[in-house]
Amino acid sequence: MRVEISSRSTPYEFHSPHGRVLFCMEEALVSHERFDGRMSPAVKRVNFSRGDSVAVLLYADNTDEVVLVEQFRYPVYAGYHESERDGKGWILETVAGIKDARGPDVGRRELLEETGYALRGELEHLTTVYVSPGGTSERTELYLARVSKLEGIRRHAGLEAESEDIRPHIIAFGEALRMVADGRIVDSKTVIALYMLKERLDGRREASQSSPSQ
Repeated sequence: MRVEISSRSTPYEFHSPHGRVLFCMEEALVSHERFDGRMSPAVKRVNFSRGDSVAVLLYADNTDEVVLVEQFRYPVYAGYHESERDGKGWILETVAGIKDARGPDVGRRELLEETGYALRGELEHLTTVYVSPGGTSERTELYLARVSKLEGIRRHAGLEAESEDIRPHIIAFGEALRMVADGRIVDSKTVIALYMLKERLDGRREASQSSPSQ
């Protein structure tokens, strides 16, 4: 199906202290082919471009626990009315970071930086999802780090150079699912990763219970 772009501009860019463009807002005048075969009128569309990201859910088989990280997120805080902001803004998430290298390499680096865990095994790719396709081109690669036991998880983590202030949490997997159900975990990538892990664990249990009879 056809897409025609009449004009494109970048009215805003956010730069790092070293001059690298971290985020930008793109405006475009776009017309696209409709499902009935006609072309749509040209309309203005905006894309928040910040590159792609990588997220990792760390899971310990032996203890049935996951590691999530808690940190302050200004957009979450800003989304509340001023009268409701007290204590808001801190949420639980999977480990995550901007994808500036291969996904698994970014995942291992972020695990170490945000939790202290040095992953030696492989990462299992769960899925790749668009964060919010109506407003941003960002995609998140979701990975599962399945380990036997959790070692070296810090009480406080994050890079001081990036003003990170991160608290890792070791949470029983069943409790994490309850936290999703009652609204204590609200980050979409984390919800997806937890339920994809549940699907895999349920499938493994079903397979072990339905082994061929003698």
